[in-house]
Amino acid sequence: MCYKRVVFVLIGVCTECYAATRDFEGIDQQDEGLLIGEHIADKLRESGNIDLYFGGELHLTSMLINQDQKSDKYENAVTSLQGDIELRYLKKCSGYGLGFEMKAKANSGILKYGSPILRTSFLFFESDKIGTIKFGYTNTAGDSLSICGDKFLVGYTGAGSGNLRLFYNNSAGSIIDTCFTYDDSKAAKIAWLSPTVSGFSAGLSFTFDSRDAALFKTYRNKLVNLHEKSDFNGMLASYSKNVVSAGLAYEFGSPDDLNAKLSVATWFGKGEPAFLYNTNVKVHNVNAYNIGFIIGYKKFNASFGYTDNGKSMMSRSYATHDIGGFDESVDYQLTDTSVGLMAGADAGKLYSAGIAYSFGKMTVSAGYFKSVVKFSDKEKAKANIISLAAEYKFDRVLRMYVEYDRINTDSCDRARAYKKACDLSSTGKNSANIFMVGSKINF
Repeated sequence: MCYKRVVFVLIGVCTECYAATRDFEGIDQQDEGLLIGEHIADKLRESGNIDLYFGGELHLTSMLINQDQKSDKYENAVTSLQGDIELRYLKKCSGYGLGFEMKAKANSGILKYGSPILRTSFLFFESDKIGTIKFGYTNTAGDSLSICGDKFLVGYTGAGSGNLRLFYNNSAGSIIDTCFTYDDSKAAKIAWLSPTVSGFSAGLSFTFDSRDAALFKTYRNKLVNLHEKSDFNGMLASYSKNVVSAGLAYEFGSPDDLNAKLSVATWFGKGEPAFLYNTNVKVHNVNAYNIGFIIGYKKFNASFGYTDNGKSMMSRSYATHDIGGFDESVDYQLTDTSVGLMAGADAGKLYSAGIAYSFGKMTVSAGYFKSVVKFSDKEKAKANIISLAAEYKFDRVLRMYVEYDRINTDSCDRARAYKKACDLSSTGKNSANIFMVGSKINF
């Protein structure tokens, strides 16, 4: 017997990492009562005309930022309303499914202009035996299978949210993404995710060209002025081609008792330079990996992750002279022989850990993130972030949370000069306290 399914989902940014785990074959009924979307789905299902699910989550956050090194570019207080909109269509027959999925992010307050951004759009084929095959704008296999320390954090999730850098006067790029910095999830690709067999699952993807992201309007889909979009990791206008990403995971145990999961993921491919100022700036190829581990016991969960970005997309052109020290009065240019990277530079390593414990309707969590980016064998930019949060679940509709994040960053003189030449933040040391209160509303 065959059937068709159309799914509309509105999901908050805080649940981005877990969106892929939503069970489209049924609705989670662990808590009593139905959400509005579930009532609609049931009524439409009873009519026999269509199987429709509408629901999701909105994320409202207010935060106060107090940092040592201030900048006119960053606000001291921010309030935002965020959400993801998802459309999914599935036609299934005799154990096989064919459909498409689209996701768009809507932001107000944190991301300027508050415009929606199309995030993923792909066709997929699935079966119990071979898993899922996707074609289009979707995540890489490595992104889908990698594990980082923010897996179980509640609240805004600190560094794992990916937004802290937007209003923190950061230390010359020392804060990097919680997983692979140059994952090309917004580019067209072919991806395969296997079913779980005897605890093992795997994934493999191939990305043709990271510039192929016209639907997303990111900085990689066009070449831009050097001083507008340059970065110490090479050039943001640079791009990758023929990127292969793979992942393997093993899990065992029961969610109600002791359980664990171990995963490894990798990305490798060709780094292509941007053609800027009639100069072909060479960059290193993509070469990165992630190792992650999850352990849980009843109401306790913990996750640990390590990501090495290698030299991915880093400039191959090295400075010919030593900078000698950063001077705020100097107008550094990327053509200066003392500003560029030196031998030994890399795209950064990240260490992350997170723990969470639930009792009753309350969940508390703590996370730690440390990133280290090298500008030479001896020159580094470092960041340390601690995140503490508590979240209270009133019912299936409403959750409230409070969170505190502590950020400390420290950059070398070369990083500060390079960043100033790129017309970006040149602050050396900085620290900040961020206080948040927010709500998550399910429909």
